[in-house]
Amino acid sequence: MALDSARSMKKILRFLFGLFINVCILFILVKAFSYSYDFAYQVFATRAADPGSNRKATIQITQDEPLLDVADSLKTAEVIKDKYAFILKVRIGGYADDIQPGTYQIAPSDTNQEIATETAVMIPPVRTVPRNRQRG
Repeated sequence: MALDSARSMKKILRFLFGLFINVCILFILVKAFSYSYDFAYQVFATRAADPGSNRKATIQITQDEPLLDVADSLKTAEVIKDKYAFILKVRIGGYADDIQPGTYQIAPSDTNQEIATETAVMIPPVRTVPRNRQRG
């Protein structure tokens, strides 16, 4: 009898331990999905850090300042939510090499796209128009 109760207790503990591990894995997966969704939303959506804000932050960008330092100063000034999302947005948009030095007044109500275009001198992309072929 004592041997059966020890075995059943061992089975119950194994089951509970496995259940605990599965719940932890599920929790980690949900958190990872939530973080990746929020990150992707900040990169690809046009959403400001604080849409209703009227204040302006003064950002100084020096010559040849790395993009990480620019994003860090924007994050410190609370103009953007995530500096890595901003860096990815700038790189995807093609603004990384076009950021110009200077002093900028940037509001938290500006989106990442607006901040990137405000700090960069963008040259419009060259559009190629296909020639109309004449059929003869």
